[in-house]
Amino acid sequence: MTDTPMRGVFAVSTTPFTPVGAQDLDICGRSVERVLEAGVDGILALGATGEALALEDHEREAQVRHLVEVVDGRVPVVVGCMAYRPQAVSTMIARAARWGASAAMVTPSFYGGLSATDAVAALSPVVERSELPVMVYNNPHSTGVDLLPEDLVPLLEHEAMWSVKETSGAATRVRELRAHLGTEVEVLVGADGLALEGFTQGASGWVAASAWLAPARCVELWRRADAGDWERAVALWDRLAGPLGQIEADPAFISLIKRSLGELGLPQGAVRTPLPTASDEAVRSLLSALDS
Repeated sequence: MTDTPMRGVFAVSTTPFTPVGAQDLDICGRSVERVLEAGVDGILALGATGEALALEDHEREAQVRHLVEVVDGRVPVVVGCMAYRPQAVSTMIARAARWGASAAMVTPSFYGGLSATDAVAALSPVVERSELPVMVYNNPHSTGVDLLPEDLVPLLEHEAMWSVKETSGAATRVRELRAHLGTEVEVLVGADGLALEGFTQGASGWVAASAWLAPARCVELWRRADAGDWERAVALWDRLAGPLGQIEADPAFISLIKRSLGELGLPQGAVRTPLPTASDEAVRSLLSALDS
């Protein structure tokens, strides 16, 4: 476990590209300033929205170093460290530490049909030797294994175990995680369409791809809920649930966020193949819903 006080809204960064396909670090930096001005509590880089698996090693390093430089200690920077082999994940964490990251996010080994027991056994040495606080990302849709609350308990013995990003979509999972893990780790909502439900069950915050697009509203929702101002939180959620659910349900959600940011003056370029491209209709619908 770690005493590092990291909670609240972590905005998941995108990776903007120039028209010729190179990273656009200038737009990346401008986007960081935008979400920090809106009051986010942290930034998560090299997640799915950041197309981490589509980047070369030198691109990952350049992006993280730039983010860390722009953030300049104002909030924690969490770096996604995702690979098939546990040894590769540990190498990624060590690199992220050298680049100035505050924490690392890891997933179970994807592609291989691991049981939850095998997945946790593979993660255990990664967390044990990590130089950074570790967020374990439970995303069964992408990894093929659902880490239930009882499966995660063995990881509590490692000092670096910081948090769980919960994205299974199970409506009562945050409450169940709290029951099994207590207050020893933070539990962060990862499914944007279930954010308020997670907050009512005691979530420590929110790792939100949508916060890169609509940071002020996401921050306000969390602040209201964290303060126990449920009347205003529910009223805001009534306006946000539709567009956030649209993002969550669209297979082209990465492109949807990036294309919508482009309409707001932060051009992102195309997503890298094989990711799908969001339709014009979806972009118009999302922006219209966020304006309502």
